[in-house]
Amino acid sequence: MLVAISLCIGSCKKEETAAEPDFDVAAGATAIHVGDTVRFSITGNPDIITFYSGLPGSDYDFIDKDRVYPATQSLSFISAKYAGNNADCASLKYSTDFNGVYDLASVRAATWTDISNMVHIPAINGSSAIFENSGEADIAGIFPSGAGKPVYFAWYFTTAANSSRTRFQIQQFQIKGNVPADPSLSGVRYDFGAFNFQMLPGEGFLTQSDPATLPRVTATAIIWDGVYANTSFKEGYAVSKPIYSFTELNLGHDKGTAIKSAYDPALKEYNFRYDKPGNYTVTFAGANVYGNNKKQV
Repeated sequence: MLVAISLCIGSCKKEETAAEPDFDVAAGATAIHVGDTVRFSITGNPDIITFYSGLPGSDYDFIDKDRVYPATQSLSFISAKYAGNNADCASLKYSTDFNGVYDLASVRAATWTDISNMVHIPAINGSSAIFENSGEADIAGIFPSGAGKPVYFAWYFTTAANSSRTRFQIQQFQIKGNVPADPSLSGVRYDFGAFNFQMLPGEGFLTQSDPATLPRVTATAIIWDGVYANTSFKEGYAVSKPIYSFTELNLGHDKGTAIKSAYDPALKEYNFRYDKPGNYTVTFAGANVYGNNKKQV
C-alpha cells in the first residue's frame, strides 16, 4: 500500500514591515510504502516553521474552516456489577416527554422506554469492580422527529428487600459520531460530563444518610450503592440533561506542528512517517517574527 505526497507551494501578500521568508523544501520521495519515513530537506531559514502532514487534523486547507462530515450516532459505556445477589439491579431507559424537572414526581410522570437490550450490562462478577464494555448501540431511532426535540437518558436502579448489597458502576457513558466515509475520523460528541447525570434516590433511602453507601454521581462515574444487608426495597434514578440528535460531526479546524521557533538554529531537514495509505498534500508554513509574512512550501 502506497502513500503519495505532493508539496504545496505558495506565498501570502508581502508586508512592508518584514521580508517574506526565503526558504524551500524538497521531499526525498513522493511515493513511498506505508510505514516508511519521508525526509524533507529545507533550505533557507525562516524564524518559525509549522508542518502540516496533509493527514486529517493536520491539513493546511482546513486551518480556517471546520471539518464537517455526515455521521451516525452510537452510545457506549463500560460498567461493573459486583457483590451481593441483586442480579437485575440496573436498566437503561430514555424518555422524550420528561419535563426536565429533576425530582421524583416529574421523573415518575414521564414515559421511559427500556433499551437495556441494546447494550451489554454485565452479570454479577466477583466482589470488586471488573468493567465490561457495553458495545456500541445505534441510537438514531430513539430521537423524536423535528428539530430541537431532545431525549433524556436514565438509569433506573433497584435493590430487593432482605438482600445483600450489589454495587453497580457506569463509566465512560458517551455518544460517538461515527463517520462512515472514514471511521478514523469518528469521535465522541457527548462525553460523560456532557450528560450531567443527576442521582435521585427514591423509596428506601429516607433513613439512610451515610455518604459512603448512598447512590451518587461523581465526576467520572454513576454508582448505585447501599448498605450491605438491605431490609427494605430501594430504588433510584440517574437522569441526564437533554441530549439532541445530530447527523454531522464537526471536528473543527486542523492544526500544524511547530517544528522550529525563532530561538532555534536553522532547520535543515524534517522527517515524518506515514502509517496510512493515501494521497497527501504536505505544507511547510514559514513566518518571520516581525509582521505577518508567511510562505507556504
